[in-house]
Amino acid sequence: MSSGNTGLPVYRLRPMLAVSSDPFDSPDFIYEIKWDGYRCLAYMDGKTILQSRNLQDFTRSFPDLSHLHHSVRGQPLVLDGEIIVLDEAGRPSFNLLKARGNLSDKGKVRRAAARAPALLVVFDVLYYRGQNVMASPLEVRKGRLEEAVHPADNLIISGFITTHGTRFFESCLEQGLEGVMAKKKGSPYLPGRRCSYWRKFRRTREGRFLILGYQPGSGRRKLGALLLGEYLDGRLLYRGKVGTGFGREEEQELLAVLEQLPGAQMPPVEGITGIHGVRWVEPRLECKVEYLEATPEGRLRHPSYRGLC
Repeated sequence: MSSGNTGLPVYRLRPMLAVSSDPFDSPDFIYEIKWDGYRCLAYMDGKTILQSRNLQDFTRSFPDLSHLHHSVRGQPLVLDGEIIVLDEAGRPSFNLLKARGNLSDKGKVRRAAARAPALLVVFDVLYYRGQNVMASPLEVRKGRLEEAVHPADNLIISGFITTHGTRFFESCLEQGLEGVMAKKKGSPYLPGRRCSYWRKFRRTREGRFLILGYQPGSGRRKLGALLLGEYLDGRLLYRGKVGTGFGREEEQELLAVLEQLPGAQMPPVEGITGIHGVRWVEPRLECKVEYLEATPEGRLRHPSYRGLC
C-alpha cells in the first residue's frame, strides 16, 4: 500500500531497532537522547502520514503534526523519529502522550492537541528526494536530515555527541530522561531489524512483587505471563503482567514451581479488570522484576522478569 501518488512505501517499512547495552565510551559511536515517546515513521510528499512501528496510521490521533511537510525539503521523504509530549518541566511525558494516543473522538483529540501539543523529534532519514538512502552511512544520513528539516515548534532534529557515552547517559538521567541511544558510525539503516549497530542504555528500576497467578502461553511458549501484585498499607494492589525475561529452560522451571502451588480464587486485589484465562495461585512466591517506571495506575512499564526471590 502506498500513500496516494507519492510512491513511498507506506505501511511496508518498519523502523530499525536497538539492542540493550550497558553504557560505554567509544569514538566509533555517536550518542543521542533516547526519547520517551511513540516511535514514528513520517512520510512526506505534499502531505504528512504518520506510521507507528506496528504499521498503524495514527495521523488522525495527532492533527497538530499533520502539516509537518511544510517544514521539510527534499520530498518525497521518509523520516524516523519519536512523537513526544512535554510536561510542565519540559521533559517528555509518556503518560501525557498515552492519554492523547488513547483518544478517538475528533473533538476530544482536537482539544487534547491544544492542551498538550505533540512534537516530532527526528533522528534519521530513509528516503530523500524519493531515493532510498538506507544503505548510506549514518553520517551521510545525518547530513541529509540537516538538509531536509527546517526546525519548527513541533519538529526538531535530535542532537548527538561522540565518544563520551557514559557521562552523557549519567547527564540524561540527572535531567529525568529515559536514557541514551548509541549508534555506530558508518552503519546502514536496517528496517525492521534489531542489531548491535544501535544500542540503548536505559534507566531501569528493580522491585520485588508477589506472583498472583499466570496465563498459559501459546505455540512453543508454555508460560504467557505472570500477574504481579504488591501490598501497600495492608492493601493488595495489581501491578500488571510480565511476559519477558525468562528463557525456555527458566520458563519450564518456573512453571513447575507454580504448578505445585495451591490454586486459588481471584484474590481481593485492587485495580484488576478484564483479565481472563488466568490460573490464580496463593500469593506465596515473590519475584524480582526490572522495569522502566510505574504508570499513574500503578502498572509497570516495560517489565522484565529477573528471577524468584
